[in-house]
Amino acid sequence: MTIDRPTTLNFMRAATPYTVDVNVAGFKQRLTLLNPRELRFEGGNIRVKVDCRGESMGVSAVLEPTLAVYFDRQKNAWVAKVQSLPLSLGALGTINLDQYLQPFVLPVSFSQTLEDGIPGLTIDYMIRDLKVLDERIEAKADLLFRRQPPHSPTATGR
Repeated sequence: MTIDRPTTLNFMRAATPYTVDVNVAGFKQRLTLLNPRELRFEGGNIRVKVDCRGESMGVSAVLEPTLAVYFDRQKNAWVAKVQSLPLSLGALGTINLDQYLQPFVLPVSFSQTLEDGIPGLTIDYMIRDLKVLDERIEAKADLLFRRQPPHSPTATGR
């Protein structure tokens, strides 16, 4: 299975705006990340530009986060995590915004039942490998097809 740049960018657009609260020098700052664009795959990572707006201090910046994709054995899942992402907050100094951003977790396995197409058919997916290549994200997955027993009619008590 491959995931191209437009699909990855559409996912990021659907996930934004993304709001995060940070505390700097006793001040609470609410930051909103929005408008992802110029996505590219480089060196096994995902790079993208996003706008960053802050409410209480009027922060306005364009950030270029790098997301590393790796398998996390403790979570038993594939994870995309923002790497170093410094953000200058003027007189308050610079924060590492990556410390406030939760990683995106993609479970290794999931299931989907095809009730509309073939009632009772379920597909189980297990992602074995995930790589960010120069032009796409490539996932290797095992698929297991299984048939559910038909639902028995509900007893009416007659």
